[in-house]
Amino acid sequence: EDEDEVVLSDPAAEPFKRIWCAFEVDEDMTAEDPPIVQKLKELDDECRELEEEYQREAHKLMLRYAAKQQPLLHERARLLSQADGPAAGAPSGTPALRSFWLRALKNHPTLGGLIQEWDEPVLEYLEDIQTVFVETGPDLADSGGHFKLVFKFASNPYFTNTSLEKEYELNFANSYCGQMVVQTINCTIVDWKAGQDVTVGKLAKKLKGGGSRKAKMKKGKDAWRPSFFRDFFRTVMMGAAGEEALKVGVVSIHREEALEDGEDHTLIAQLMDVDYETGIALRDQIIPWAIRWYTGEAALDEDYAEDECDDEGSDEGEDSRTDDMAVPRQARGGHGGGS
Repeated sequence: EDEDEVVLSDPAAEPFKRIWCAFEVDEDMTAEDPPIVQKLKELDDECRELEEEYQREAHKLMLRYAAKQQPLLHERARLLSQADGPAAGAPSGTPALRSFWLRALKNHPTLGGLIQEWDEPVLEYLEDIQTVFVETGPDLADSGGHFKLVFKFASNPYFTNTSLEKEYELNFANSYCGQMVVQTINCTIVDWKAGQDVTVGKLAKKLKGGGSRKAKMKKGKDAWRPSFFRDFFRTVMMGAAGEEALKVGVVSIHREEALEDGEDHTLIAQLMDVDYETGIALRDQIIPWAIRWYTGEAALDEDYAEDECDDEGSDEGEDSRTDDMAVPRQARGGHGGGS
């Protein structure tokens, strides 16, 4: 108690005293709500019911118009599959316009960054990319957040799969603000033909840094390398199974240092958030407007993109300075990796 009195009497601790007092009041109120709070919560529940009804109707409307788009997207795939185009006779998943999907993906700032030069010959065989909305229950289905991406490939010398799928499963983290978290990302396992796995290559130079895995990677030996087929088509999950997969390397992470205790959970959550944003970009930007990404019309103007980056950098700097002033270093969380 004496220590509390000393801390709270410090003028520098006044903001934290107000926060501490607020939490004390909240804890008292949750024990037994006063009549006014109960009434307000009843009104809140009625508003929430209307919001849920809106979300259900909005989801139905989205599915209705997505269904109307399907014949157009099927016609696009049919036109691209015709073998009498300028690329007729060349190995391609889109003989009417060779490298259609490869070029569309490379022109996107997020997806293009995942594609390596050794991925390109494989992606030449990509015929189509489709979105499938997965109905799993009233909550997730109504949100429209649970979906599957389907990559269809022509017969090729690299793997036996005719399609590769990636499915995002989400759960509500906070229903009051519509916040959802990615629970699982399930991907098809690529069945590589002998000697054709582009995600593995000869190590050209000695790796820097330590780590038991890197100690085993010697020059001239086969080793994992960055690849669209490793970094995009990876199954990731929360919980113990996901953390174990991260440790044994099922999830491809390119880091110079080994993971410290407590980092696994945080790193997986970050990976899943970034991966989900990439999936959303593919679903909402590339798939419906692929020809515009192929031609480059959909890409941001370079000057505009630079301005956006400058603005974001300025905002981040301001946020950082604000955070530094508002929350003293000793008041921040300790080692991270929270729940």
